[in-house]
Amino acid sequence: MNITKSFISNIKKRAKKIQVDSDIKHTQALELAAKEAGFPNYYALLQHSKKANNHKANIVNANKGMDGVNKEFAMAQGNRGTQLNPNQYSSLLVTFDDDLMVNELEYEGTTPKLIRRNFKTEYLDKGFATDIGARILSFAEVKHRNLDIGYGSRLHEWGYICVEFLRNKNNPWTIEDANKIAKERIGSKFGSCYREFFFIDGKYVNNHIDDERNLALDLGDDIQYCPAIDGYHDNYS
Repeated sequence: MNITKSFISNIKKRAKKIQVDSDIKHTQALELAAKEAGFPNYYALLQHSKKANNHKANIVNANKGMDGVNKEFAMAQGNRGTQLNPNQYSSLLVTFDDDLMVNELEYEGTTPKLIRRNFKTEYLDKGFATDIGARILSFAEVKHRNLDIGYGSRLHEWGYICVEFLRNKNNPWTIEDANKIAKERIGSKFGSCYREFFFIDGKYVNNHIDDERNLALDLGDDIQYCPAIDGYHDNYS
């Protein structure tokens, strides 16, 4: 039963009438009025009202800014809070510079023309993350995870854009799988424009860009012309 303020007000009015008619104390009249309404006593009625109101408040309260989530809210959202909890899945986090410009070639007839596009406004804001099977992490989410990027720094302090790929935690991401999906879903579209590290289940991991760059340096090659990471320097220049 949903106990509203008007319901309790009517119980009190009924108690006043009982008090007058029966010449008893007001507290006794409240008990009798509550029993008439189907409650064992007036205190039980108040407790039921408090619990119902808390339940109603929890349904719309996502506990933003705090750890955890109200069970009532999760159930009302179809357990969406649980679904988005990174601990329920194996997480692959790919990071991009917040001011990343992506180079693309367009042709005017047979003449190639280099076009520079803002990654956030021209890709992410137009559904790119969803198209590749990932989701964009908000700054609040990244800050909450407090990911260690080394040298005493945290990922959220650098203002990177982050997209996340999730898979069943029983089949956790490996660096090999992470490199493959990044190449297939991101690299195939505009090269290795993401950073040289991933986060796999919250752990900092160097990816293929870092490996290829170090190999090129070891061989004395100029990384600007390394085919394996074509576009890397261009997209960060």
